[in-house]
Amino acid sequence: MRVLLAGLALVALVASMPASAQDEAAQPSFDCARATEPVETLICGDANLADLDRALADVYHAALASRAVEAQAALQDEQRAWAANRSVSCGVDGAPAIEVDEAIGCLTALYRARIAELQPGAPNGGNGNARSRYGWLMGDWSVAAIRRPPADAARAEAATARLGRTMRFAEAPITTLSGAVCSYPRYNAEPAPGPEFGDLADYPTAVMVRVSCVGIALLDVVRLTDEKILMGEGEVVFELERRR
Repeated sequence: MRVLLAGLALVALVASMPASAQDEAAQPSFDCARATEPVETLICGDANLADLDRALADVYHAALASRAVEAQAALQDEQRAWAANRSVSCGVDGAPAIEVDEAIGCLTALYRARIAELQPGAPNGGNGNARSRYGWLMGDWSVAAIRRPPADAARAEAATARLGRTMRFAEAPITTLSGAVCSYPRYNAEPAPGPEFGDLADYPTAVMVRVSCVGIALLDVVRLTDEKILMGEGEVVFELERRR
């Protein structure tokens, strides 16, 4: 579904669905008949999100029960803050409008990450890494060299300062070397690496993946080997090595 929606428009979308379909598809941890917030209405309109919401509630209550009394209040505050920030993190209430599938994907990633945080290894209602095709990219990479520096001296200096830093690729939120944060990154294979990556004749099987956020390209990544990638961010191209 590629519809642009924001705020209460989400409510109207789900309200237009047949009541029987909503009841059969959505069984979250709260009563959908009383849902008023756009994020709640969105969850009630998507069976997978509803399952994740219920799974998170189960994992949260189990974690709460396993904690000492003095630690329970801190976990409750943490969970309230997480729930309150869902809409902001995924742009559900914001402007400009966000596509429904982007919002659902973002929320799905946030829920899975929160479930894993509260109980590593717990069922998350999904089928593991939704981008298993890019499992080779997931994890931590160390910035080893600059393959193509910016022409501007100040920007070149800033790029040099990033040597040795870690770039983490994940299904849930990522932060680029320049500090841009994306709650739900999209990974898409591209036909071939761009010319900015230079001569790749020594790597005939090199493939490029574009990382975007809400339709905006953030990074281009070229897989050279299982242990080495190139990453283009803006006008600079970094060489990264897998961290162990």
